[in-house]
Amino acid sequence: MRLAIRVVGMGLITAVALVGCASAAAPSPSPKASPTASPNPVAISIKGFAFTTKALEIVKGTTVTWTNEAPVPHTVTTGVAPPTFPPLPSGASPTPTPSLSSGDGKVNSGRIESTRTFSFTFNEAGTFSYFCGVHPRMVATITVK
Repeated sequence: MRLAIRVVGMGLITAVALVGCASAAAPSPSPKASPTASPNPVAISIKGFAFTTKALEIVKGTTVTWTNEAPVPHTVTTGVAPPTFPPLPSGASPTPTPSLSSGDGKVNSGRIESTRTFSFTFNEAGTFSYFCGVHPRMVATITVK
């Protein structure tokens, strides 16, 4: 009986030692690479006949959302703003009126009515000057790295 207890005891000790060695020898799982986080979206307001952020630097893949908080429509149009004209005493638009489709064609929101938004994701590096096609004196710049 004593011999049987020793054999069982030695068997248990051997089993425990083998399990311990096996787990120590097994490679630990390597940490999984976390997916690349998307850039945080950026919000720009349009109010007081101005873009609230005049110069912005972002990384590629960032989505910028413009919100028109003004009572009149505006646009977000990349490129060089057309010449501005002094306001006419009657309040009428000067002739010729700037085209809402002017600009370089990279970003063109069309009319953004009051309380509406326009979003664009910048997937190309560079500097993007933009303006309001309705009010060409409204200008700003986004640099994408």
